Amino acid sequence: MKQITLLVFAFLSITVFSQQIEVSGTISDTNGNVIPAANILVKGTTKGVQSDFDGNYKISIEKGKKLEFSYVGMKTLTKTVESNKMDIILQDDLLGLDEIIITGTSGLSKRKQLGSSISSVSAKDLSQAKANVSIGEALQGQIAGAKINRNSGDPSGGMSITLRGASSITGSTDPLIIIDGVIINNTSSSLVNLGGNTQNRLVDINPDDIERVEVLKGAAASAIYGSLASNGVVQFFTKRGKSGKPRITYRTSVNTNSIRETLPYNTAQLKWVADDPTAVPVTYHTEEATRYNYQDYIFTNSNGYENALSISGGSEKTKYLVSLSQFKNEGIVRNTDFSRKSIRVRLDQELYKWLNLSVGSYFSNNKSNDIPNGTGYGPITSLLFADNLNNTNPDEYGNYPNIGWMANPNEAIDKIKASQEYYRTISDIKLKMNLLKGLNLNYTFGIDNSNGEGLLFIPRRFNTKPDGISEKNTSKSVQYNSDINASYNLNITDKIKSTTGVGYSYLNVKDNYFSMKNKQVGPIDTVIVTNPDVVTGGGDYRSQYAVWGGFLQETFDFNNQFFLTLAGRIDASSLFGKDKQQFYPKVSASYNISDATFWNDNLSNYVDVLKLRAAWGQTGSLTSIKPYSLASNYNNTAYNGDIGFYPVSLKGNPDIVPERQTEMEFGFDMSFLKSRASLEFTYYSQNVEDLLLERALSTTTGFSSRYENIGTMTNKGIEITLKATPVKGEFQWDFSSTFSKNKNNVTHVVGGKIDAAPGSAGFWGSSVVITGQPLGVFYGTFIARDSNGNPILDSQGRYQAALGHYETITLSDGESYQNAVQDFDSSGQPTGTKLKKVIGDPNPDFVASFTNSFKYKNFGFRFQIDMSQGNDVLSWDKRMGYRFQGGEFKGEELSDPNTPKDFYKPNFGIYETFLEDGSFVKLREAAISYNLKLKKSYMDNILFTFSGNNLISWDNHWGFDPEINTGGQTNGVLGQQMASIPIPRTFKLGAIFNF
Repeated sequence: MKQITLLVFAFLSITVFSQQIEVSGTISDTNGNVIPAANILVKGTTKGVQSDFDGNYKISIEKGKKLEFSYVGMKTLTKTVESNKMDIILQDDLLGLDEIIITGTSGLSKRKQLGSSISSVSAKDLSQAKANVSIGEALQGQIAGAKINRNSGDPSGGMSITLRGASSITGSTDPLIIIDGVIINNTSSSLVNLGGNTQNRLVDINPDDIERVEVLKGAAASAIYGSLASNGVVQFFTKRGKSGKPRITYRTSVNTNSIRETLPYNTAQLKWVADDPTAVPVTYHTEEATRYNYQDYIFTNSNGYENALSISGGSEKTKYLVSLSQFKNEGIVRNTDFSRKSIRVRLDQELYKWLNLSVGSYFSNNKSNDIPNGTGYGPITSLLFADNLNNTNPDEYGNYPNIGWMANPNEAIDKIKASQEYYRTISDIKLKMNLLKGLNLNYTFGIDNSNGEGLLFIPRRFNTKPDGISEKNTSKSVQYNSDINASYNLNITDKIKSTTGVGYSYLNVKDNYFSMKNKQVGPIDTVIVTNPDVVTGGGDYRSQYAVWGGFLQETFDFNNQFFLTLAGRIDASSLFGKDKQQFYPKVSASYNISDATFWNDNLSNYVDVLKLRAAWGQTGSLTSIKPYSLASNYNNTAYNGDIGFYPVSLKGNPDIVPERQTEMEFGFDMSFLKSRASLEFTYYSQNVEDLLLERALSTTTGFSSRYENIGTMTNKGIEITLKATPVKGEFQWDFSSTFSKNKNNVTHVVGGKIDAAPGSAGFWGSSVVITGQPLGVFYGTFIARDSNGNPILDSQGRYQAALGHYETITLSDGESYQNAVQDFDSSGQPTGTKLKKVIGDPNPDFVASFTNSFKYKNFGFRFQIDMSQGNDVLSWDKRMGYRFQGGEFKGEELSDPNTPKDFYKPNFGIYETFLEDGSFVKLREAAISYNLKLKKSYMDNILFTFSGNNLISWDNHWGFDPEINTGGQTNGVLGQQMASIPIPRTFKLGAIFNF
């Protein structure tokens, strides 16, 4: 009986001790402002809730357990539960050292543990007011070390992202893109020939779905991803459901777009008479005529709108989110637009205490109506080439005048149909298992599936294409990744802890492309058919490759102050063959010196937090070549009634090896002025070996080129991020700034010089890879100058191209290159061969951004200034003005009787004369907001926003915009500009309703 009594007493004691209580309270900051959507987590578990709009929370927990309270930009606070009421005050943390980082680690790590520089961007920093087409555009100016450009003003907004300079030439400049663990496709190839790259596949993603972004910029940080991360890693995390009552958010907005700056045009009421230096009045049908500004019809003010709805909620074990969005944006080129519809579903479920399941799926459908440019039938091309004496409007019968060998711009806009449509799904399944104490196992399966169709139709009787054109191009891309990793936490001693991580990943990519073209269409304009009976061209291309690898990572924690990480990864790829496995090591360390006793006793009044960090690592590029490039490939053709095979122009090369990148970085993170200001500094040095380039071959080989490892390259630079809250209280001022400086140098290339891209893709040899120069420098003809640098003019006072000869210069590595040397005749005039040399550099000396946010009660104001300095632009737009009759410079000749006929024509052949300064300081964004707090049972608040993007550009650039890059995502082709759609100025009015 005594034993039974003791057992009953023990059972009751355990029951009482483990009895759960409901804890509630309010979470606020040091100013007394409540913090909605703060995270409250039972320490050591995945159980948690989120504070409501008024900062209130409720959670069931055993007394004596610990709760972790966290919020982006705030220091994490851990409290032991001792009562039912716990009001929490969180302190600012500009450095975010307590922030949990996922990207590049084998498990969950706090930023304070990392020896590499990793940037994080929250949804708040992405700005709800921005009129962004894509999530790439939303990141502009947010990340030190990142050069993010919008390549075109096309309504679908093509973007390119470069982290710490280019690390490859043949591959894309863009980093590895991951969304919720799914490695996604972010190519920018067009399904219709639009004369240049337009949209890239990030445009499929709704920016409002993003919760936060983590960016790894260097080899040391991204070595855990191996060869896939040679350009860095950008991982997007989408919004998820939180426990609590259902939350409904509805967003709506309208926007208007307009051209910010137009090209100058010929306004002279005179024209040249053939074979006569005399200018006479312009006439048309014996009456005085006028000159026409074709831009008045090409460009227009346009509108757009967006509607989005999200519903989220759940319990402690089940959380859900569903979001829907509809977006449409008209272009500033007439009859162009882009639309996107999307739906996203996310379910997080605790199956058991040791097993959690997360399932998500995203579907989008987008369609763009485009207009070709840079082709022989584009309106902007006609603007550059055509004589603007012609009235391009149709006559009373609907016939468009023929204005010469270029298309009538009005006819092109009114009659050409060019569209691209994509259907895309991105889905993932994640399992998180806590098998034993300290042992966690995670598995992710992700799939990205997209299908696209491009149509181009030019009807019969089109002036420059009288038989018409019809094209249909389809693409299908499927890629999936399967990743498994485990981490084990072990307390070696009271002060020494270790985390061991091990993992394996597999990526499989399969692409199909089919094209059918004909140059003869039916007689009825409204019947758009690509008839297979009259096919004049096309293609059927299929490719598949896989990349796989495993890693081992060990992190040691010494007294929660010093952290040391060692890691290694082995990778292989079907592109190079499994016998060419690559090993990528990594080592990093961080020391939170401000946690030391001596610091708190002597220096904490001056510097609150100081973290020193350093890292070294290697990565490579196992995806920088096209599939099947190791072997020579063949196409089939008809011969004497039979089918035979012939080799393609690219010769296989089984001896090539993957490119390899080695990087070292070190820096510090510090906060001061009682955590009112923070500074992050990083220096890095990167060496790239075995650069792969497509090298030209002698015609006697039967091929035109092949891939070879023929180059080395370096990137060295600094990154600085400064954040501060100069004024805090009812009125608050937040400031942030980024500064990035990267020096790229091609240290070696076989032969001393090679084209950065073949043919027109490299703008006819003007973008080159040359030893001792940055990647993609401009190479071309230049102005003849005397020994003092003064231009040598001809008898009419015009520029002349430099003439002379080339001398062979031998380099220290035994390679040589041809150096241009000017020659002059006895009268001091240029003589000899027309010369070429490096005339400009598209790489900026530095890029920077400045953002200021002001808040007073319910009012907010924000503006962002971006700048790029020291980069050049090669403006082929300007070149046309030197030669063709509709150009600006012809108007200058005609207007000034002292200017000889064709005064500017020699400039057409001198590349230096159309080299432009690409530097700019741009008011990227300005936004005002008002938060109407209702606190009703049916609605929490309404946030009203009004914003403008691409508002003002202070620059010395001739043309639309120095930020435009016709080369798109091509690594070695930067700063080229020809017939691109300018980036519009956009104003957006929106409202966000929170229920």
